[in-house]
Order: sequence, then structure tokens, then C-alpha cells
Amino acid sequence: MKILTKVCSILLMFFLLLFTMVEPMDVSASATYPSYNYSFWEDTQASPAPYMPTDILDGIEEDYGRLSSPEDVFVSKDNEVYILDSGNNRIIVVDEDFEFIQLIEEFRNGSEMDTFNRPEGIFVTDEGHIYVADTNNQRVVHLDSDGTLVREIGRPESDVIRAGFEYYPRKIAVDKAERIYVVARGVHDGIIEFDSDGIFKGFYGANRVTFNPIEFLWRTVATRSQRAQMALFIPIEFNNLDIDGDGFVYTTNSERDTRTPIQRLNPTGTDVLRREGYHTITGDLEYATVGNVVGSSTFIDIDVNEYGMYSALDIRRGRVFTYDEDGNLLYIFGQLGEQRGTFRTPAALARLNDDILVLDKGFNRLTRFEPTEFGSLVNLAVMEYNEGNDKESADYWGEVLKLNSNYEVAYIGIGKAHLMDGQSEEALEFFENGFSRQYYSKAYQRHRRDVMREYFAPAMTSIVVLVLAFFGFKVYRRFKQRGKEGGERSIE
Repeated sequence: MKILTKVCSILLMFFLLLFTMVEPMDVSASATYPSYNYSFWEDTQASPAPYMPTDILDGIEEDYGRLSSPEDVFVSKDNEVYILDSGNNRIIVVDEDFEFIQLIEEFRNGSEMDTFNRPEGIFVTDEGHIYVADTNNQRVVHLDSDGTLVREIGRPESDVIRAGFEYYPRKIAVDKAERIYVVARGVHDGIIEFDSDGIFKGFYGANRVTFNPIEFLWRTVATRSQRAQMALFIPIEFNNLDIDGDGFVYTTNSERDTRTPIQRLNPTGTDVLRREGYHTITGDLEYATVGNVVGSSTFIDIDVNEYGMYSALDIRRGRVFTYDEDGNLLYIFGQLGEQRGTFRTPAALARLNDDILVLDKGFNRLTRFEPTEFGSLVNLAVMEYNEGNDKESADYWGEVLKLNSNYEVAYIGIGKAHLMDGQSEEALEFFENGFSRQYYSKAYQRHRRDVMREYFAPAMTSIVVLVLAFFGFKVYRRFKQRGKEGGERSIE
């Protein structure tokens, strides 16, 4: 009997061990770094991890070989992933499961074969046409879906181009009208815009000059040599861009002290990014003064989805910050480091359905991050709200609060749903818990209006009745008094 019990125990332990070995990895497991967000008071608060790393593509075990200093990644309409392997001067195309599809290393240009030279940007249209910012060749290369050269667009020519202008295109985007937007190295005039025929149209969305009155006064009294050492009053330089479904251009820049590291440019080039969240849209709110990450966050890339959510990649701290269309910070993930899911030199990011791909040219790899339960619920809540499904959005926000009761954006989301449903009094409580002064004010105004509508008619009716009763009583007393006085005179 003892032997049988011992054998059963051994078998049980064996099956438990086997079960743990074949059990799939849970993406909601704890991350290799602390997950956090910021409160209304700008304090860091622990938060469930929104995304976890899963697949990694580095090419080491593939026939096409290892990546080398990759600079950009793009996900097409058909969920094909285009990796711009800059160090190897090639484009690698894989499917959504990272299975190899195509390799573009060279293309025929006239009678000769041509190649890229340290390209830094790639964009793929809905029709599958590939646009490459071929940086060191000082041109834009336009290929069809098979990798055949369609045309090349060289240096912009115009009277407005300053003398000595050096053209090094770095990032590129193409809108639905086939207008081409190019971010070039050292260009402070804005984004270079070409029409569908590749003809230069001008500079688009130039940043305004940051003016410092104290520095201006100092310039007036400084010597010539001192003035020469001072920074010039020049606009900041864009470093990346993306286009949303409505044709608005999202931009980032690498200037440390700018107040607009992210912009959303309308067709006239005016920044129309909504900034209705608690905090400025600058990434980390803490400004480090010591250590390896001195200074503020520095965005190097941006990706916007069809629901108004946009994610920005911080090269200085290796983090991804995601905001909704109002500018609320939804979640943060990533970190510099040597572990899985961390980065050495993050270069680009892109969305693959709900997954986020981050390209690291320091580690020469592409990492896929899948949403956890918390991240999925936040994404679904934002999506439903964007599509006008307020009740469904509120339900998802309620599930988010079960995972993180301090998640203030969820309170605001539920409050918005109550407000849209005409329940202004209920919305007040959620906006108060979410510390949203703006929406609390809106809810209070609607609640006051609703109260006035509900009680105005009865109140006015009561007032009219009381006034009529009062005057009726006065008339009654007057007639009664006259009748009494008339009776007394008749007796006399």
C-alpha cells in the first residue's frame, strides 16, 4: 500500500511538471521592469503592465541573415511587416507571424542595377507601393509591390531653397492623395512636401521660433564673439511623422525644451492636437538631472491608429507612451536595459492589429509586444468610445477599474458615458473621482439645466397661483370691507 501511494505521488508530480512545461506563457505575467502611470498630482503610481514582449525577430536563424542597424518598420494594410535593414541596405518583408515573404536588396534603374545607401525611412501605401527615404543617396525611391523601380525623387528645386542646401531625407509618409511628406536632416523650415508627380510644393508645418526675452536682452549688450556663441533663434527640427486616416500629419521632434514634442498638423500646417488631459504631452513628467537618462523624454517615432490613439517612442528612456485623442496618458511600457522586452537604442515603432512592434537598432532586432488583459480593456474602451458606443465603453472602463482602482482615466470614461446618456448627476461623481475639472464643469452645467427644466414649470405655476391667490384675497378683502362699510351706513 505504501509503495502504491509513493508511485501515485511520483506520477502526480510528473504530470504537474509536464503541465507547467506545456502551459502557454501568460502575457499578463509581471514585466521585467516596474509598470507605472501618473496620477492627477503627477505622482508615479504602480499600474498593471499594459503590454508584454513575445516574439523577437533578429534574422540570426533565418536565411536572409542578421539585421544590422535597422532604422524603420512599417505595417501595411495587409498586415505585412516591412523592416528597413539600413546597415545591410535592404528591405525585409515578413507576414504577421514573422514568416519571410520577400527581400529587396537591389532594383533595376535604367540599364543598371541600383541599391540603397543607408536608408532611414519607409512607407507603404494601401496599394502596396513602397516609398524609401534613401538617405545617403539623397533621394526618395518609389517601388511597386514587386520591388520594381517606379521613379526616384531627388533634391527639391525651388527659389525658396536656400543656397548650400544639403538634402538628406530621413523619414517619409504619403497621404491618400499621393502627396509625399519628407523629414530631412538639418531642415528647420518644416516638412518637405511633394505633390503626386514628385514636384516640390513647399515646406509644411514649420515650427514656430521659441523666443526668450531674457536672451534677447542679453544679445543687445553682448559682444560680437559672445553673440556668435549663443544659440540662434531658429525653429526646431522634426525627426519623424505619421498620417492618420483623416489626413492629419502627426510629428515628433528631438528638441529637449520644446513644449510641443508631438503635433497634429491640419492641411494648413497648424497644430490642432488636443491637449485636454491632466498633463503636458511630453512623456515622462519627471525631469532627471543625474544618471544615464538626464533630461526629459525625447520622442523618436510616433504611430497613430484609427481610433485616435497614438503611441510615441522615447529614445532617451526606451519607453512607449500611449495617449487617447484628448491627450490623456493611457499607459506606459518599456525601458532601457539588457533583458527581454527592454531596449538599447530604440529606433521605430508600428502597430500590428493590437500588438505594438518596436525596432531596436542597438540590439538589431524587432520585438513584438502583445496587450495584457489590462491593455486590451483600455484599448477596447477607447475604441468603443471613438465609435460612439458609450455604454460598451463604460462597461470596459468598469472592468479596467477592477484591475486598477486608481486609474483616473477610467472614471472620466464612465462619466462621459453617463453624460452622453443624459445622466448628468451620475456623471458628476465619476468626474470628481477622475479629477476632471473640465468635464465636471460640463456635467454641472447640464445638471443645473436639467434641474431647471424639471422644476421650472411647477415652480412658475406655483408662483403664479400664489400671486393670483394673493391678489384674489386682496380683492376679496376689499369687497368685503366695502360691504361692511355700506351696511353700517344703511343702519345709520
